[in-house]
Amino acid sequence: MTESGHIVIAGSGRVGHRVAQHFADRGRDVTVIDPEPDEAVEGDDIEVLEGDATKPSVLEAAITDHTDVVGALTDKEDTNLVVCMAAKRHDADIRTVARIEDRAGDEYEAYVDQVYFPERASVRAGVNALAGSDVRTIEEVTGELEVLDVRVDYGAPAAGEVVADALPEGTVVIAESGGHVAVQHSTRLIEGRRYLVAADRDVVGEVLEQFRGEGDG
Repeated sequence: MTESGHIVIAGSGRVGHRVAQHFADRGRDVTVIDPEPDEAVEGDDIEVLEGDATKPSVLEAAITDHTDVVGALTDKEDTNLVVCMAAKRHDADIRTVARIEDRAGDEYEAYVDQVYFPERASVRAGVNALAGSDVRTIEEVTGELEVLDVRVDYGAPAAGEVVADALPEGTVVIAESGGHVAVQHSTRLIEGRRYLVAADRDVVGEVLEQFRGEGDG
């Protein structure tokens, strides 16, 4: 999934609402579908479509040429699976994420690209599921600081650059992800490698732009 594509979320409950707001705060185009949308979701930064996302006509009205992921985040497993299957029928290239009740997620591999379970249905879990593998929010600290697990895409502005020069103020590269290798200000960021990055919330978008490849926009 690119870091600029449109996101469709079915369900405006606690999880759906906060996941939608997370992406909208970072400049992503987000559409939320719900038969009875939470008033708190409605705003200039999130498009709200009132309707049943299991109906193809409603789902297709929400999906655009730039949609690359559909997240079915309602509290009803059957609804989520139907939404994901309908999205795939509409466009096989769209990535689908379903919130499910059963730990046996392997049973759904033929129908959805990724599942997650209620005990992990936090905002962070929903964000990471929709964001895919290239960027993961590890932790939100006091609401002002986020720790990200992010990969340097090939052709990204930060690739080959020294940490001190590549990233905005308010950012600290902690270590290489998985390798537990400490990163210094003079360390060069290597294409294809993952890093743990702590960043102020107001610069997270700029940080992700630096790690994003030229073809991802």
